[in-house]
Amino acid sequence: MNQVRGFRASYDKFVELNTEIIEISADPTPVQKAWVASMKEDGSDEDGQVPFPVASDFWPHGEVIKAFDVFNEATGKAKRSVFIIDGEGIIRWSNVYTDSIPASGELLHEIENL
Repeated sequence: MNQVRGFRASYDKFVELNTEIIEISADPTPVQKAWVASMKEDGSDEDGQVPFPVASDFWPHGEVIKAFDVFNEATGKAKRSVFIIDGEGIIRWSNVYTDSIPASGELLHEIENL
């Protein structure tokens, strides 16, 4: 059986901490829909699901990721990064990942420490 990974695996914990997850990339919507569909469990015939919004920053290309200064001009994509933003819109924590992907445990720890 395929193990649920990433933010999906810890989604209930994020909800308990009154946290919303929004995944944003510079990929066009059809690419994102295909990615979400690929998140299905082994043995399932149903398309995959993620319990949080997946947003496209494709047009105008990279407007949001440029505003957060994580646009990679060479690739036209976002640098893998995470921002924890409070209810007033203030960035309380951020990290740009170069060799890894964000881990749920790390983010939950940072949220709990705010």
